[in-house]
Amino acid sequence: LQANLRLVVSIAKRHVDQGHDLFELVSDGNISLMRAIDKFDFARGFKMSTYASWAIMRNFARTIPHEQQQRDRFRTGHDEFFNASEERRSNQHDLESAQRQRESQVRKMMDRLDEREQQIVISRFGLEHGREPQTLEQLGAKLGVSKERVRQIAARAINKLRLAASEEKIEMLAVS
Repeated sequence: LQANLRLVVSIAKRHVDQGHDLFELVSDGNISLMRAIDKFDFARGFKMSTYASWAIMRNFARTIPHEQQQRDRFRTGHDEFFNASEERRSNQHDLESAQRQRESQVRKMMDRLDEREQQIVISRFGLEHGREPQTLEQLGAKLGVSKERVRQIAARAINKLRLAASEEKIEMLAVS
């Protein structure tokens, strides 16, 4: 939001001479910017500033009839992108809630493993934030066993986790 506030002002300045107050236009533009941030989807390949510019100009086009005539000269074919509704996007609260539920399920499943199995699974697959996954050889050296023994323990632990997931009716992704 802060990075694009100057964008709102620069677009609003272009419309001041049409009988509108600058502060009123900036206020409307900021509201459009906030809506654009909520609806923006980076996965579609557009820059946020481009999307915000179009959203702000589109809002001004609704409030300033003269702007609508000029906007028609610049049709892009991406109008359906700018008309994206909020219903298609997931609510951030729902996403966070689902993530907390997944983390809770993983902790519950990990409780079924003994301490060494937990340590191997967490270290092998990088489940601790900020730590890279370790190789079988690194884990073997750390635990004082061969890398083959680490592989066997990890395989046994994964089988236990699969069993726990099926008992809890949790969908599992294939682990290779």
